Amino acid sequence: MKALGVSISERDIIGLPRSLADVKSMQPFEFQNWVLQRLGGRVSERPVHDFGIDGWLSDRPVQVKQQENVGRNVVDNFETALRRAKKTEGIIVAFDFTKGAYDGVANAKLERGLTIKLMTIEDLMSTS
Repeated sequence: MKALGVSISERDIIGLPRSLADVKSMQPFEFQNWVLQRLGGRVSERPVHDFGIDGWLSDRPVQVKQQENVGRNVVDNFETALRRAKKTEGIIVAFDFTKGAYDGVANAKLERGLTIKLMTIEDLMSTS
């Protein structure tokens, strides 16, 4: 960003998280909005009772989990959300994922033709 000839980076903006600890301390809706903004997506029109879809990146559903060790059950539930939305691709964002979650993604692709990307907060923070 540039204002009056002075370059401004995200690091200069007060209130934006600068570390993983900052992100972990965010309130749930603040966290969800931050994740979707970092992805370049938009928040779901239904902030509650969203049926497993917190936002959208283009036409791909996004689910945001403010937790660690996200497991297979979350992937299974997101599969249902994808089918309900009549979509074949989506993204789940969380602090980290279990082996079961990665196995669930592989199974969804192999058996149902669904492409689910698992993205960690560290991955998201490292993208510019």
